[in-house]
Amino acid sequence: MSQPDIVKGTYIDLLVEQPSDSGTFVRICGLSTKTFTYAKNSGDIFIPDCDDPEDVPIRRLNITGRQWDLSGEGFYNRAQASLIRTLVEEGSPRTFRFAVAEPAGDAIDAGYWEGPAQLMNVQYGGPAGGEYSTLSLAIASDGEWVWVDA
Repeated sequence: MSQPDIVKGTYIDLLVEQPSDSGTFVRICGLSTKTFTYAKNSGDIFIPDCDDPEDVPIRRLNITGRQWDLSGEGFYNRAQASLIRTLVEEGSPRTFRFAVAEPAGDAIDAGYWEGPAQLMNVQYGGPAGGEYSTLSLAIASDGEWVWVDA
């Protein structure tokens, strides 16, 4: 039996391009969970059998689009409050990255997904009992994303 070659979550980062410094990315700090989703959108079509029109048609997928989504959950980092407010309020896309790093000298699949997106949803939470405030982000692609090897 062989063991999978896994990566710790600490090597995953969600970054956004600085508006005032093109090409410079800042990590959204405080997130304990970062998720990247690459999805195909589809519609179902059903093709009847020409030899047996009464047979139940078989579903075929009609791929209608692709999308890339990011999300993150964790602690509310007050130092980035202005950045988060700017991202949710602006009406144009910003370049985001979902970066996958690996321990030094052990890189097998390091790189990042990158593309235009908009921060669509922000949720702040304040648990009772003196716990720390939370933050949840939902980011939707607004154009094509690409994978870039590190």
